[in-house]
Amino acid sequence: MKLNSKYKGWRFACIVLFLSSCLTEQGCKETVNYYSNLEFNVVVEGPRSAEPNYYEMEAKDILLNKSSKVKIDRSLASIVPKWSIGDTLVKNKGNTIVMLKKRKAVLGTRIFLSEWTCNGGTINGTPVDTWVSKFKESGLTEDSYE
Repeated sequence: MKLNSKYKGWRFACIVLFLSSCLTEQGCKETVNYYSNLEFNVVVEGPRSAEPNYYEMEAKDILLNKSSKVKIDRSLASIVPKWSIGDTLVKNKGNTIVMLKKRKAVLGTRIFLSEWTCNGGTINGTPVDTWVSKFKESGLTEDSYE
């Protein structure tokens, strides 16, 4: 299986959108500051829907022990692999790292730490492009690991 063109286009759009705000030093500081102030700790309970600027899904806030619709910024949550029902997403204040804890391992990994910087993103300390290549080489598509 191959990564479909819809996935490639979406991924490119997210990266361009994020990096375009970092073209200046001031834009970079503003973006990092915005993402650093976000916080969530949720377990995905329902399917996600993609809106132009965010993902919306049913999720349970672990700290409040309450289920509700949750919106997460698309640029911040552009994590490979995608999350699915039962997975946990954690974002603490003070950094730009989103932790995804998968129920089932993907390519032998259950925990993915995605960090966005003005110089690009990393997943588990490795450039995002490397992970995209790993998925492509393994024949995984966007939907095959959800």
